[in-house]
Amino acid sequence: MADLPPESLIVEITESVLMQHTQRTMDVLGELRSSGVRVAIDDFGTGYSSLSYLQRFPIDVLKVDRAFVSEACTDQGAILARAIVEIGNGLDLQVIAEGIERPDQLRVMRSFGCEYGQGYLFSTPMDASDVLRLLREDGPAAGSPGPDERMSIGAVA
Repeated sequence: MADLPPESLIVEITESVLMQHTQRTMDVLGELRSSGVRVAIDDFGTGYSSLSYLQRFPIDVLKVDRAFVSEACTDQGAILARAIVEIGNGLDLQVIAEGIERPDQLRVMRSFGCEYGQGYLFSTPMDASDVLRLLREDGPAAGSPGPDERMSIGAVA
């Protein structure tokens, strides 16, 4: 097993799983968090979407579901995407936009105050050895976002 500090780990849990066995889930997440592991709600907005659990559960990261990110450039979509980002930021959660595929989505989510993102605009899914190689490279890969369009990738601390 890797000898990683707990602070470098993030456990992701979907909304629907979060709402099952709530007391047991809260206990386990609390234990993880007290050990230094951060907790993320994945696909936020697609499950039960109860805002009360954002305060009740021990979470650190809110991942905006790609369905909201993909519509963020439309009038109605922008309202929902901005609201989710503002709620997360207001609760001092790290907010990550999922499914960023186009530069306009990146710009819009950044304009809403979302500092982190993940999606095909940054990279296709890759295995650990490819990630290490990417991290060792000097400069951005061809076709990746330029300096004004970059966003921190994923939930890397």
